[in-house]
Amino acid sequence: MLMTTLEPNHDLPPLEFAVRSHPGSVTGARKRVAEYAEAGGANRDDVELAVAESVANAVVHGFGDRDDGAITVRAEIEGARVVVEIADSGSGITTHARSPRAGFGLPIIGAVADSVEIRTGHRGTRLVLGFPRAS
Repeated sequence: MLMTTLEPNHDLPPLEFAVRSHPGSVTGARKRVAEYAEAGGANRDDVELAVAESVANAVVHGFGDRDDGAITVRAEIEGARVVVEIADSGSGITTHARSPRAGFGLPIIGAVADSVEIRTGHRGTRLVLGFPRAS
């Protein structure tokens, strides 16, 4: 497989799009944000993994078996970081007993992102992830 390295572009406009709460949405979302992050000077692999886990979490845990929900994905350059936001209007993260469907998504996200902010409630969940840009 041929890999290319893009020259970082410091003047990228923000990227924003919405996807359905369907498992098939994960691949397209992770690829679009990974390309943006790479062009912005962040580690493509880290961003791609974190976005895949975040969108998958929204699909599986936020909406369950419903595929009529919307997940908004936004990426933007903020100084020395690429900031990625994944927001859904699903059921939110609860503190009830750990679901048998729960996995390692949030720990993986925390391991690859420079910063992780989670806001959740009965109106959905919003993750804001920060990734350092190459100097």
